[in-house]
Amino acid sequence: MIQRLHPLPHPAAAKHLVRLQISSDLTCLFRRMKQRNEAMITPQGVIAVLHQAGVRCVLMGTHGIVVWRSEARATQDVDVLVRKKDIAKAVRSLRAAYPQLTVSDTPVVTRFIDPATQEAVIDVMKPTQDVFRVVFRHTIAVGETHEIPELEMALASKFAAMVSPNRRPDKKHVDIADFINVVMHNRIELDLPKLKRLGDRVYPNGGDEILQLIADIDAGRNIKI
Repeated sequence: MIQRLHPLPHPAAAKHLVRLQISSDLTCLFRRMKQRNEAMITPQGVIAVLHQAGVRCVLMGTHGIVVWRSEARATQDVDVLVRKKDIAKAVRSLRAAYPQLTVSDTPVVTRFIDPATQEAVIDVMKPTQDVFRVVFRHTIAVGETHEIPELEMALASKFAAMVSPNRRPDKKHVDIADFINVVMHNRIELDLPKLKRLGDRVYPNGGDEILQLIADIDAGRNIKI
């Protein structure tokens, strides 16, 4: 029997890179059409900066779940989750790489804001919430540079955004659309017991609410949060 020294790459890893390039290109195109002096921040650029600094990140948000959607789409910002020990290093390296951006720090995220639009273009997420502390146990490695959430973790993190009291209503509607799309596109592969456990990390009985959302999607009912 031949013993493999390294595990084979996950099938989603290569697909993620293709989808990520499409999503990144779409975002840059829309930014150029909207305002030519906007910062051209790409997920590949952010990942490269963090990788060079020795920070292993999990790509979250739309760029992170793009492999689980039916198709790629544009998004305003790049969301990366880093371990607690790497937060200061990550912020420091991104400050140096993107000095044109202004920085706003909160207990849960450090935002890098484009002065041209006053919109966040990079979010360094901190693992302060229980659900985000376990993300690192449920990821798929993409080469040596970064990781992306597993299917169930992608849905649990999207659910956390959907129910967040600090989330803008318009963004919550986009989150709901993403959640429905990911469920419908990956329903056969979805591990419901695992998803329930992760949902309970968002808040007590959150797993039951996620399962009800899945049941509503299966039945074609409208989703309400």
